[in-house]
Amino acid sequence: MKWVVLFGVFMLMATGDAHGYLDPGSGSAILQGIIGALAAIAITLKLYWHRLMRLLGLRKASMDEDIDDDDDEDEDEDEGVKKPTS
Repeated sequence: MKWVVLFGVFMLMATGDAHGYLDPGSGSAILQGIIGALAAIAITLKLYWHRLMRLLGLRKASMDEDIDDDDDEDEDEDEGVKKPTS
């Protein structure tokens, strides 16, 4: 691992001039990509926030979530599908 970092630092120091040009359209596209990535991360965190907190042990499973899970099972019965009883 130490060699990889050392090699990376050496490669950054050994580069020459690129003589490249970034026009305003390129900068705008890069900025748009960064903003889009941040928005995607924010939405993903919002969707999975409670699961992440339970996974990290910062929040216990609440009774409301258990009730929501039971409601999903009841929807099958509302559609006329009877579950077999044993």
